[in-house]
Order: sequence, then structure tokens, then C-alpha cells
Amino acid sequence: MDNKHKLGPTVLLLLAVMISLFSVPDISALEDTPVILGAHRGSSVEFIENTVEAFEEALNNDKYQFIELDIQYTKDKQIVVYHDITLFRLQNNKQKISELTYEELTEISDYKIPLYSEIIEMIGAKKAVNVEIKSQGNFDDDKKIVEWIIEDAMERNIQDSMIISSISADVVKYAKMKYPNIKVGKIYFISFMTYVHSDYLTKELFEDTQELGADYLMLYGANLLNLEKLMELKPDNIKLAFWYFNDEMYLVSDNS
Repeated sequence: MDNKHKLGPTVLLLLAVMISLFSVPDISALEDTPVILGAHRGSSVEFIENTVEAFEEALNNDKYQFIELDIQYTKDKQIVVYHDITLFRLQNNKQKISELTYEELTEISDYKIPLYSEIIEMIGAKKAVNVEIKSQGNFDDDKKIVEWIIEDAMERNIQDSMIISSISADVVKYAKMKYPNIKVGKIYFISFMTYVHSDYLTKELFEDTQELGADYLMLYGANLLNLEKLMELKPDNIKLAFWYFNDEMYLVSDNS
């Protein structure tokens, strides 16, 4: 067969991603396993994600037991609560957060993008919080933002009710190394393990998570397709979490 007609691993994974967006098991797949619901990016169905209004609703709604939010630096090193690297998905603007000062960001945004200090002051000790650090590819900046967030949490005395998470392995590893008593989570979207339910791939994912020092393995809901292996092979010191592209994030409390 001609090489150009072969489906390589990357193409197959891209196809799997497309399929996963339309065939994701909901959290009921866990059946009788206790879960704790968090507000993913705040109450992000009722309101624009990661906004003051979304977090106010999450705080006031008893169904949410914790709140998840995303943070990153602006050009002038202000920590803002925003998920994407650019404004494109939510505001049809291709400019990057890292290339704008907070004043510039405020001027061009269609709505208020809050500072982290404003949101954490609002949440305080009222509910637990999962702070996802969005790496912009500069590890020195990543380290500084980890240090600022955790030391701020210590000053507020909320460090015991906080999880620091990231898709960046370097961020997770550094946070745990620098602050071993802080809970950290490694985030994954999908991988071959999501669809190829082998002991080897599932064990490898857990081993990678343990090597980073992570306390939580945070998986997109499509990974519930591999639930049997995940529950069978999960080490006792790792907790699972599942997130969706809506307002739902669940911590599995089987070994809490």
C-alpha cells in the first residue's frame, strides 16, 4: 500500500479524538462509586466560564462541593483567570493572553476577565478549589506562578483545601517537589489507553503519574471507556478525577 494511504498512529488518534467528542460516557458509568461534583471553570453552563458571575453561582449552589479555575500570566505578569492561550474561542480574537498587559486585555475583551486575586478572595475558605495552571511554555514563569499561588494560599490558610493541577508534567513535578504537602493533579485529555484497554498502557499512565508525585490523575470523561482497567490497576495513593467540557468535574472518593 502507498504510504500516503496508510493511517498512522497520529491520524488514528485524531480520529479517536473526533469520535470521543460524540461518545463520552457520563459519570453514571461509575455506578455506586461515590463522587464529588465540582464546578468546572465555575458554573460555566449558566454563565461565561471563569468569570465572576460563574464563580458566584458556583459558590452559592450547594450541588458544587469544590470549584475549578484556570490561571495564566499576562504580559505584565498579572495572574488572570482564563482557560485558553488566546481569545479566539470565546471572543473570536487571535491575540494571546501572554502578549497583552492586563490593561490591554481589559480594553479589548468583550467581558471582564478577572484577576486571580479577586476570585480567590471571593472563594476563600468557603469551598475547596482546584487551580489549573496553564503553562505558556516558559518554565521560569511556571515556577513563579506555582510559588505565588501556593504561598498566597498559605497566607490565607486555605492550602489544605487546594489542589494545584496542570497538563504540564514539569509544573506538576515542580509543585510537588517544592511543596510536598500540597495536593497536585496531572491532567490528561485522551491517549491510546482511552481506547486500547490494556494493562500495560493503563499501568504506564499510573506509573507516570506517580513519578511526577501527583496525588490525582485527572482524565477527560472519554477515559471512562477504560474504567474497568483504571479501577482495577489504580494505586492506593492515586485518586481519580474526571472532567467534561461543561460545568462538571468529579473527584472519585473511593479511597478518600
